[in-house]
Amino acid sequence: MEDIGTLTEEFIRYMQTEKRSSEHTLRAYRNDISDFFECIYEGDSLIDLSEITTLIVRRWLAELIRKGLTPRTVNRKIAALSSFFKYLMRKKKILHNPASGTGKPKIAKKLPAFIPEEKLATVLDFSKKNFTDYSSYRDYVILETFYATGMRISELANLKHSDLDFSLRQIKVLGKRNRERIIPMTEIIRQVLEEYLYRKKIFFPDQENNCLFLTSRGKKISVKLVYLGVKRSLRLGGVTGKSNPHVLRHTFATHILNSGADLNSVKELLGHASLAATQIYTHLTFEKLKIIHNKAHPRAKVKQLKN
Repeated sequence: MEDIGTLTEEFIRYMQTEKRSSEHTLRAYRNDISDFFECIYEGDSLIDLSEITTLIVRRWLAELIRKGLTPRTVNRKIAALSSFFKYLMRKKKILHNPASGTGKPKIAKKLPAFIPEEKLATVLDFSKKNFTDYSSYRDYVILETFYATGMRISELANLKHSDLDFSLRQIKVLGKRNRERIIPMTEIIRQVLEEYLYRKKIFFPDQENNCLFLTSRGKKISVKLVYLGVKRSLRLGGVTGKSNPHVLRHTFATHILNSGADLNSVKELLGHASLAATQIYTHLTFEKLKIIHNKAHPRAKVKQLKN
């Protein structure tokens, strides 16, 4: 028989010293392990560890689900218990991990937020008409660039003049793991960027910095400043939900899929390594597809039967 309380505290000290776990993780793991033994053994402190089977662990998980705990919380509790049993195996207290092979509840993926087309058009129009200095004008151009390209915030912050090819109407982007990709320029973004470069020379007549977007002092813009500028611009334009550069990336992907682009093309434009990362946008566009189908299909509407 083993004293579970003592073993739990030994495990927590191991997590703290060897794994450098945070106080939040340690507190959660201690509670999760305690909950398991309280539920299964009704508070007994002395336990025969060899009696703990996968079936017992599954019974506990079923009780958690019955109580209405979220899949994310249940999975965390499984992880805590599995880590504890692995520790006991290292200490040769048990021969196998009864928490392995129990399965995990699926966590529903959160669909990415995006801004409707009409709302974003209003935001861009407001931002274009209400800039007062270089910084606010730059932030407007950044909004247009995000929406026209779907690039990541780090990719935009690192853009250089030499990455723009107006003759071929394309933008060269250096993405994750130094993967280079080419994004076509729409006619609108070509005009916006050409005007921006013209105005930028007026704001910084002696500036020879090759970086495309600068601070008000003529230095390379930081990711943080891009984030704050986009957030401010979207808020001023009336966006009340999520307002950050990644929302514009989601908006770009959603809008072009709704307009008929195929998933593989969107994958290449976004710089995703696999199609799996892009497929989440199909959930967003499905509602639009249903609306189109209901409007277009000749038998979408139920006709009233005559008596």
